[in-house]
Amino acid sequence: MKLYDLKLRQTLPLLCLLGSLCPWSVNAETVKVPVAQQGSAEVRAMLPQTGQSKEAVMQKLGQPVSTRGPFGEPPITTWTYSEFTVYFEHDHVIHAVINVKKR
Repeated sequence: MKLYDLKLRQTLPLLCLLGSLCPWSVNAETVKVPVAQQGSAEVRAMLPQTGQSKEAVMQKLGQPVSTRGPFGEPPITTWTYSEFTVYFEHDHVIHAVINVKKR
């Protein structure tokens, strides 16, 4: 038997005993962000639905304040309106978010 094995056999039970005596505690904090409550009900009702075409969004909301893109592959285009921003992949909505109001 090697000296290393002997020392490990002697110290392992001691380490296990010390580990069981140490008070281990894990603390976590949950942060709740009311994302669905951002903006007024009117603004949330105006948000385009995932899958809508650019044409349908343009007919419903009119011309955006600004546009960016397309960028990358698949091409992502962003249309910014006064209250929210719409993200398109190719010609269809993939996401719409309410703009953060600057303080």
